[in-house]
Formats: sequence, C-alpha cells, structure tokens
Amino acid sequence: MFNVIFGDDFDRSDVDQWCRQMWASLRDGGTWAIPRSGLIFQKRSGQLVLINRMPHMAEMPITAEQLIEQQESDFNLIVDHFGRVGVPVIKQTGV
Repeated sequence: MFNVIFGDDFDRSDVDQWCRQMWASLRDGGTWAIPRSGLIFQKRSGQLVLINRMPHMAEMPITAEQLIEQQESDFNLIVDHFGRVGVPVIKQTGV
C-alpha cells in the first residue's frame, strides 16, 4: 500500500515521517479512510482503531475473497508502519 504513495524503492524513513504526519493531523475521534481497500480508521485514545471496512459488491472488479485479502494485507502494513512510530493499531470488535 505504501508503495502506491512512495513508489517501489521507498525509504522507510519517508514512510515513518508520513505516518507521524498523518497521526498528528488527526484529532482524537477523527477518521482516516484508505480508498484502495475501503478500510476506515479512527484515532482513539492514543490508538488507531479499524472501525469499519467496505463490503464487497458484485460490480467490483475483484472477488469478495480478493477484497478481504487486500484489506487484511493493508491492515497488516498499517500495523507495521504505524507501530514503527509508536502508534498501536487495533481492530474494533466485530470489524
């Protein structure tokens, strides 16, 4: 996902800085959506919480299984990258 923003040979320090800036730009209770996979996060009490995800629709060019795989892959990248800058990322129960 971050290679979409930074290209394939991105520098991890650039990603770290981007994550810090994204985190700083959100107020507590603010949301951040990932258009590529339809994940929606909320800044909540010092954590980034996955609160919702776009459901699959028949008109999409990918299968429901592919969408879930993409969403999980993006979630895991976000956990990794934001964790590197000290921001815990969790899933809200049931999401």
